[in-house]
Amino acid sequence: METTIPVFDAARPVAINLRGPDGVKTVRVRFPTDDEWIERQRRRKVIVKSLGRGISETVIPNGEDVDAALLEKIRTEEEPEVDAFEAQKIIEQLATCDVDDVVLAGDAFRVTLRVLGGAVTHLLKMPSAKDVNTYRRSFARVLDLPFNRQELTINIRAAADLWKKLVEATEGYAGDAPIIHQAVAVKAAIDALDTSFQEDREANF
Repeated sequence: METTIPVFDAARPVAINLRGPDGVKTVRVRFPTDDEWIERQRRRKVIVKSLGRGISETVIPNGEDVDAALLEKIRTEEEPEVDAFEAQKIIEQLATCDVDDVVLAGDAFRVTLRVLGGAVTHLLKMPSAKDVNTYRRSFARVLDLPFNRQELTINIRAAADLWKKLVEATEGYAGDAPIIHQAVAVKAAIDALDTSFQEDREANF
């Protein structure tokens, strides 16, 4: 009988290769904990500036410093030396989580994600309107700043709370899905639900 090897194991050490002018650096790390992902997201202040004519600019002014601090916590070897911008590349690789597909499976959504190591799936019950409203109220905090700017602080714990309520099964994991994946799966399911509402409305018009 074949044993399926999990695609993703948060307990597995990770070696990230960075290619640069001086050759390839191999940086060895552990995968961040959920609390570390939450703190990283809380500290990354997203600044959105309106440029007029419906155009806006989005920047994260402290992103590389936040990621350098996280990398310092999760490194398992001190060498090689990396700067803050290289640290940002490493954390972005660890955070890799792209939506491959979302399909309706009865009264649930099967969300396929492309993560570090391959593809995983989340089977999530369809959220209620109240679930979606509560999630959206808690997920982002927006402050209006001078000079047509807004500051967004993201709380991915809100996504995790909804994920735990909706999840029916996951595939491809050794252990629990990390919060960074939970957040993407929840958003994908809500986006799919919004799309289906829009299609139903247009069909009934």
